[in-house]
Amino acid sequence: MSETKGKKALSLCILRVLEQHAGKANPLSTRHIIEYLEADYGMIAERKAVGRNLLLLQEMGFPLSTYQENGKGYYLKADAGSAVHEHNPVALDAYLRAPRSDRSEEEIARLQDPVPVYVSETAAGRQSAEVFETLDRIKEAIERRVQISFLYAVVGTDGRKVPQRETPFMVSPYALFLADGYYYAIVSISGYGRLLHYRCDLMENVTVTDQPTRSAETLIECRDGLDVAAYVNRTIYHTDVRETHTVLCAGHLGGELLDSFGDAVRMRPEGETIRAEIDAPWELVHRFLVGNLKHTTLLAPAWRRAQIREELLSALSTYPQG
Repeated sequence: MSETKGKKALSLCILRVLEQHAGKANPLSTRHIIEYLEADYGMIAERKAVGRNLLLLQEMGFPLSTYQENGKGYYLKADAGSAVHEHNPVALDAYLRAPRSDRSEEEIARLQDPVPVYVSETAAGRQSAEVFETLDRIKEAIERRVQISFLYAVVGTDGRKVPQRETPFMVSPYALFLADGYYYAIVSISGYGRLLHYRCDLMENVTVTDQPTRSAETLIECRDGLDVAAYVNRTIYHTDVRETHTVLCAGHLGGELLDSFGDAVRMRPEGETIRAEIDAPWELVHRFLVGNLKHTTLLAPAWRRAQIREELLSALSTYPQG
């Protein structure tokens, strides 16, 4: 791959690393970002290059929490998914990689870095060029407030795409989002009162029609308008359902508990340990527990405790001693 494409991809890949690996509970240092760039994308970048691109992402409007702000590292703040900005992840990726983009060369040049960065062919080949044409058509339909039709495919065991059904879907598109490396369109189907989402790389023969879209406010979960971040958290990351968890942990983790859960945690010192009541989604509590295995014990609920135990026993059987 040419050096220029590698330069253009650095800001995007840093953004993806932060989306996929960082959070308030686990901000990433520059060193960790460099390690993820190499592991996930085959990119070799210097510390100064990463720092310059982090500053550039901030200038472009992405809500980054920085080392200077939190004293730990970098992550995207919770409102990143809902921020309305022309440089959202979908647009950024599409404009960086689509050669027919109408984005000016001067603006794209701002994303380039003077330090050479090389991308392996394997990493660069993950995205199909067709997905950007699909994104452009969906974006056009959203802007014009008209429906789209498309055939939807599923991936078979041989890796080939197979049509889910012969007749096309007709939907009203509302928004695009990027999650776990895939693009999705949030839509509604006539006669169904809830939102749905489809993976854009599996949408084929996308056609922009002249049929007006259904107003999102008429849908069950959109009475007050469409909240993209809330929808993504609910359907993709499943982080909107809160549970009460009782955790016993080492006293030195008090600050980390507050950083991770804020007002959702209530702590009571017990000698050299802390008993904490946490009202938060299981996924967030699970991340905290796994990240501090030597210093934490989940006391309740019992079925979550059993779940953690089964996970650990399974890991031991996968990695036997010797």
